[in-house]
Amino acid sequence: MRVREQLEAVAPRLVRPARTDPADQRSAVPPPAGPSMLFERCAWTVVWLGVLTSGLGFWGAWTSWTGAAVVAPLLVVVGAIGMAVVWMVDNPNGPVMQLVAFGSALTAVGVPEAVATHTRQYFTTDSAAFNQVAAQVLLHGMNPYSASMAPAAKLLNFPSHFWTYTVDGGHVTTVSYPAGSFLLQAPIMALGFHHEVTDWMDLAAWLVTGVLLFVMVPASLRWLPALIVLTPLFVGMFANGGTDALFFPFLVVAVWHWDRFGTGKGAGMAGWIGPLCLGLASSIKQTPWFCVPFLVIGVALEAHRGGRNPWFVASRYLGTVVAVFALFNLPFIIWQPGAWWRGALLPFAQPLVADGQGAVTLALHGFTGGVSLGLLSVAGALAYAALVAAFVLWYPRMKRVWLFLLPGVLFLPGRSLSSYLIDFFPAAVIAALTVATPARAGRTRGTAARRWAALAVAGPMVAAVAVSWVAFSSAPLRLSVDGFRTSNATQRLDAVTVTVHNLSGRSLTPHFMVTIGGSHPTGFWSPATRGPVVIGPGATATVTIRPNDYTWSPNRGTYWLVAAYTSSPNALSTSAPQFWRLGRAQ
Repeated sequence: MRVREQLEAVAPRLVRPARTDPADQRSAVPPPAGPSMLFERCAWTVVWLGVLTSGLGFWGAWTSWTGAAVVAPLLVVVGAIGMAVVWMVDNPNGPVMQLVAFGSALTAVGVPEAVATHTRQYFTTDSAAFNQVAAQVLLHGMNPYSASMAPAAKLLNFPSHFWTYTVDGGHVTTVSYPAGSFLLQAPIMALGFHHEVTDWMDLAAWLVTGVLLFVMVPASLRWLPALIVLTPLFVGMFANGGTDALFFPFLVVAVWHWDRFGTGKGAGMAGWIGPLCLGLASSIKQTPWFCVPFLVIGVALEAHRGGRNPWFVASRYLGTVVAVFALFNLPFIIWQPGAWWRGALLPFAQPLVADGQGAVTLALHGFTGGVSLGLLSVAGALAYAALVAAFVLWYPRMKRVWLFLLPGVLFLPGRSLSSYLIDFFPAAVIAALTVATPARAGRTRGTAARRWAALAVAGPMVAAVAVSWVAFSSAPLRLSVDGFRTSNATQRLDAVTVTVHNLSGRSLTPHFMVTIGGSHPTGFWSPATRGPVVIGPGATATVTIRPNDYTWSPNRGTYWLVAAYTSSPNALSTSAPQFWRLGRAQ
């Protein structure tokens, strides 16, 4: 027993520790230091994956530009190496790593889109074509707001597929944006550049927006701007005719540290640049207009909390916004006031056909049989009022997130284009990351005050839901498809016959469209008989409609429908979705 105890005591001394080569210790890469570092490595890996996939997508562009045969595989190789390096270095957030990765992301977006723009012969949106024509008209000494934009048809391939249509059967042929939309590109065109100038400016604006995001976010989050720049939805929309990109850089700067406005020299540029850039953004498109009340109210609340005069600060902020806006638009207002008002306010005043990916989709795709477009606009206004009330009453919580919620307001109206739903995202990220976190006030208000505050928000929201419900139940016409006629072995759709019953108490003149796939209206169809179709109160009519352009039949196994627009009331009515059984399966 004693011998056994002695052996057990001596045994540990006989076991020699494994020898470690110091060179191996120096060359070994330590594992990620905690969850934060692991997450950042994963995020930068996704960035490099975006660079790689951009190269894959650019592969087919060699037919337009032979240099793509070199650039495309180079992007693939660089992306693959970048993913590996992220996991080899000690710190993936080092300045050099960040700059190389972000520069690669800009290249992966900029080069393919520049080639696409250079080789493109037509614009892909009527707004881009209108901006080009408006700048040309201005350079010839004429007022773009009083000139017809009909020449834009030459800049569009199949113009009927791109027009913005009105419910009375026509389409927009005038400038419908503030003057900055074409003024900013006029100097470039004056220098002799004419090919797709609008698209070039939009691409440049998108890349500049990415650079601003990269500079403004904390160093540990710089992978986020790279991912935003690479996002296919943003690239496809804002580098290919999506003119909203032009105001992005200005709106991003406008909300950067916006709560520091008027706080003194210690705030630096943030103390004065916000309203200047907001005025510039508002001079380009109407979308930034929705931000103005929030920012004016916000700086007033910040001034009040800081012991400054809120009325003076808010007035100074709003006055600067208006002054910059007037700098761009006042000459045209003086030139021809009526023409400017009709153009700049057209999206709000002119009844346009339904379009977009918002709530109106329920009607566009035949789920509800139609919708009152005017009531949807009322619902959107009520939702906007509710959001403003929530911003005021729950300011500490809403200060960071209001820009993320604002697209929800634009989800309700009859034109809720996909760009409206994502336009605010880059600015929302900057606002959330750069504003100071306010100290939450204690619960000093009584129960009654809190109830009134909740009612101020819930009331408009409930009203918006109720109005939306009524809107989707108020289609003035009931449509049913009776038949159709095809040619060219069923590949061409020549005519559709539809029965229309007037559910309203007034005579209506419907204007018809046939929705066959796609995400944008492709033009009105004309009745086979001469003259407009007028249907009396409670009456029923059978109408045969024909397309004005060559129209392909739906693909086999897909759905299509007939839509009818009326201007009094401003409404959309649709048939039930129709299943297409002819032709070959695609």
